[in-house]
Amino acid sequence: MSRPSTDPEPHRRLSVFLGDWHAVGTSYGGQEQSLDDPRAGATPWSSIHSARWHSGQYFVVQDERASGPFDTLTMMGWDVESERYFARSIENHGFARDYTMTVEGRTWTLSGEAERATCTFSEDGRTQEISWEWKPAHQWLPLCDRTARRIG
Repeated sequence: MSRPSTDPEPHRRLSVFLGDWHAVGTSYGGQEQSLDDPRAGATPWSSIHSARWHSGQYFVVQDERASGPFDTLTMMGWDVESERYFARSIENHGFARDYTMTVEGRTWTLSGEAERATCTFSEDGRTQEISWEWKPAHQWLPLCDRTARRIG
């Protein structure tokens, strides 16, 4: 069994997600959505999420409660063996998702088989611009656009 990385930097970069956040935006993905009208059926999105370090400060645990209801629990971290960031998410509709995360500057990208997202942090770290897409067939379509602001 490998030991955690002695280099704290990959883990420390995850600290940008820490804190309590309130997000508002628009959710898509309803029955009306199509390639011709990818933003059809848009509905308002509102959520609260909080992220904290798991003991040891190697992994971030994020708990989100959204309108709908749509609740997710996500663990983010740095996988020492594969040398990559990851996110593993479960939600209240029975789905479990695995994502590879990459970071360039202030933008984090989550890539999964059927969903992907970008999360860009403001320079002061108090705002996240989040855009999710999904692939219901063979084409990526918008799933959700939202802005999260740090609470407090």
